[in-house]
Amino acid sequence: VKNYYVWATFAEKAFKEKGFDHIKTLHGIIDPSSFCRLPDEERLLLRNRQNIDVDSFIVGFVFRNQLRKSVPNLLDGFSIFKKRNPKSNAKLLLHTNWSEGWDIPRLLDEKKIDKNDILATYFCSKCNSYEVKKFSSNEEDCRYCGSKGSQATVSVSGGVDESQLNEIYNLMDVYCHPFTSGGQEIPVQEAKLTELITLVTNYSCGTDSCTNESGGFPLQWSEYREPGTQFIKASTLKESISKNLTKVFKMPKSKRKSLGKKARAFVTNNYGIEAIGKKLEGIIDSMPEV
Repeated sequence: VKNYYVWATFAEKAFKEKGFDHIKTLHGIIDPSSFCRLPDEERLLLRNRQNIDVDSFIVGFVFRNQLRKSVPNLLDGFSIFKKRNPKSNAKLLLHTNWSEGWDIPRLLDEKKIDKNDILATYFCSKCNSYEVKKFSSNEEDCRYCGSKGSQATVSVSGGVDESQLNEIYNLMDVYCHPFTSGGQEIPVQEAKLTELITLVTNYSCGTDSCTNESGGFPLQWSEYREPGTQFIKASTLKESISKNLTKVFKMPKSKRKSLGKKARAFVTNNYGIEAIGKKLEGIIDSMPEV
């Protein structure tokens, strides 16, 4: 294949190690206009609307509840962080479907984590509103339209739109994305566009998003192998999650904002429609006539 493009520099480097020098990275396209950091007053109003304390330190993770998303590791790291920083009033917002993949309530019981510290996003199938609150069950009554049992945790078949998702990112103080491997992990770029510092596993496509230039910090990991394929997978270290959450929590707000702006610029310049569109135009225009 003469023209071969991959989504992450990690893959490009892996191909080069095998002797393929013509492979190039072309990131998946993100629309920067869909996500932004909202004014501070608006962010406070969002928290008030969701009954979230203004002084809570909100750690967020937006993901499909798949086994390759490292939920147990994140819960362990968050628990350590809470114990070492009791004044943080920290909450962990898991924007995902709670009825597939990881059995999150069972994990919380097993790890003795206070369920009041873990938030879920509910979506109403009747009025299309969302609510961020403690998980109770997968069928809740909607406090907005009053429908009975119409709320469920977000899923691929029923979830928030881009504007609502932007609000959910704006409830967060930091974004944490531990995973075993992946091709792009689009929520990482969305979080950066809302000017959040992102903590990402330093493996696979995560290596592009955890550098200082990208407004992110790396989460360290240990290797394990996937049964059958023997692919190398990453198990994110709980101590690294706790350490980096502490780093962001204790960081001056001015530095947080500065890194956040850097994060947005990084995505716009490397994943945005204009940047990737121009690359695609160049690739197509340089091809011979047929």
